[in-house]
Amino acid sequence: MDVAQLQSGVNDRFEAALHAIAARADAAERDPQGLETEVALLAKAGILAACLPANYGGEGLATSPEASVSLFDVLRRIGQANLSLGRLFEGHVNAVKLVSLYGGATALEEMSRVVSEGGLLGVWGANGRKPLRYVAARGTYRLSGEKIFASGLGLVRLAVVTMHASETPDTPPQLALIEVTEKRRQDASHWDATGMKATMSGRFDFSDMCISDAHCLGEPGIYEREPHFEGGVWRYCAVHLGGVEALLLLWRDMLLSRGRFNDSFQLSRYARAVSLARAMASLLKETASKLPPDSVTDAYLIEKFVTAALLARQFSEEVCLEVLALAEKSLGTSAFRPGPLERIRRDLSLYVRQAVPDEKLERAGRALAKMEGAPSW
Repeated sequence: MDVAQLQSGVNDRFEAALHAIAARADAAERDPQGLETEVALLAKAGILAACLPANYGGEGLATSPEASVSLFDVLRRIGQANLSLGRLFEGHVNAVKLVSLYGGATALEEMSRVVSEGGLLGVWGANGRKPLRYVAARGTYRLSGEKIFASGLGLVRLAVVTMHASETPDTPPQLALIEVTEKRRQDASHWDATGMKATMSGRFDFSDMCISDAHCLGEPGIYEREPHFEGGVWRYCAVHLGGVEALLLLWRDMLLSRGRFNDSFQLSRYARAVSLARAMASLLKETASKLPPDSVTDAYLIEKFVTAALLARQFSEEVCLEVLALAEKSLGTSAFRPGPLERIRRDLSLYVRQAVPDEKLERAGRALAKMEGAPSW
């Protein structure tokens, strides 16, 4: 694993944490506390704090473009151990990056304090029937409404949320960093999807909460500024890759235990799946390595990177789906019986559907249509 930019002590603790997390992955799905143990292991290993900017006690893992390949490896390794935990950690990375980019001194100091204490951050963007709104007056924002599909209920201490002004709900959203630890506002009862059970996703009610303008991040509309919005999709694809690689190892072990690797069809299916995973890994790592520095403002260069990230996301989704299909065809009923492979199959099948994939591919197509000459990646 290439995490050369992390301290050696962090590396050693991270390896130990990953071993424990992978061993508990099946049990974590049934644990009423969800991934509390796993988040504590990441905190103890120093990985949550490593995401902070260097001037706030971290190692810039989430914030420095120079650390993007190391971040790719960390996301991939956590995905190998537990896809649900990978989703939560990727949200933590995204939140730290957004606060670092757009937050003022108060938000940065609050983030640093909470993460240094072992706290997890998240990004909650999905609105329910009562979208999150605010009414601003004299530096205070009174909130109403809710967020749904809020991952990490009970685990996330600070969430970056999108919210709209009540008077102008059709204008671009405002970002804010809000403490989300009140149990009475959390409702995970509606999360009944068969995959990603351990993420403890659900509804959070913000009604009658008040925040100050110091908790707002940047101006309205900044959430979708590139290359930090769609340009960040490679991060969750790195977690997907970890899931594919864990599935490949389990699949191989099951065929070996049954003496099925002398079957030419099985050999061909497995070799095809490994080749796809290798291509996915190469493309994602290359994409991560091309993340522009924050100082880059050239619109063409930024759009070129975002397009490359969207194309990598599309390829990753297709690889995941084909590997899943090949494994299911190879293993038959065994792929659907309770156990680690079946859990990964359920989790990955849901996780790859994240966030309007058709719109992302369409956007990439529009960008490609505008480019002059052959794209040079």
